[in-house]
This record gives sequence, C-alpha cells and structure tokens, in this order.
Amino acid sequence: MSDAVDSVEDALLRANQAFYDAFASADVEAMAELWSEQHPVACIHPGWQVLLGRDEVLASWRAILLNEGPAVECREPRAFGQGDAGFVVCVERIGDGVLSATNCFVLEAGVWRMLHHHAGPVAQVEMEVPASGLN
Repeated sequence: MSDAVDSVEDALLRANQAFYDAFASADVEAMAELWSEQHPVACIHPGWQVLLGRDEVLASWRAILLNEGPAVECREPRAFGQGDAGFVVCVERIGDGVLSATNCFVLEAGVWRMLHHHAGPVAQVEMEVPASGLN
C-alpha cells in the first residue's frame, strides 16, 4: 500500500483523533462538523441518559465545551472498519479516572462522521504485564 492511500483503520483513527482534538480545544464548530448530518446519531456521556438526534447530541457537546468540560486524553485507540462503517474503541483518561469509550463512524460524502459516542467507567484498571511475562 502506498503512503497516499490510507487504510480504513488509519482514516478512522484520524477521525477519532479529530473528535478528541475538538474536545481538547473546546471547539464547538469542529465538534459539530464531526457528527453525521445524514444518519441517525446518539451519544451516551458517563452518567447521562441516552441522547438521540443531532440537535440533542450537539446541544450536549455545546454545554460541555462552553462550560470547560474535563480534559480528556484518548489512549490505546483501536480501529475496526468494514466498507462505509467503522468504530474505534479506546481508553479515556480524565485526571486520575479512566473510562472506556466507543466511537462509531460512517463514511458520508467521503468524510468519516460520527454516529455514536459512548463512554463509561471501567470497573478495574489492569496493570500492564511486561512482554517477558510475570517474574
């Protein structure tokens, strides 16, 4: 594969990073650009009810971003794509807290757009085991 042609997974990882960049910079317009305009969307913020529809989802992001929401760092993103749809699973670090997250995307007019974001608490954070195993 040439450098000019990215895999679906690479494109999904870039779209996912754009989501976290918009979050980090509190960029309401960039966040709105990321969400699908042609497909149903939903969002589940930790501890919130299910939000359905573009207007409701974007209103939630506007409220979070304009009220200086928490700093969120995306770690360990893994992308899975098939055709015009895909998702990224990752770990979100918020201070000392950890959430697991799933971000679903659809290819819309040549651009990967979000359909769904769901983040929730992790029951237990496992410690990484060295490649050599336990000693």
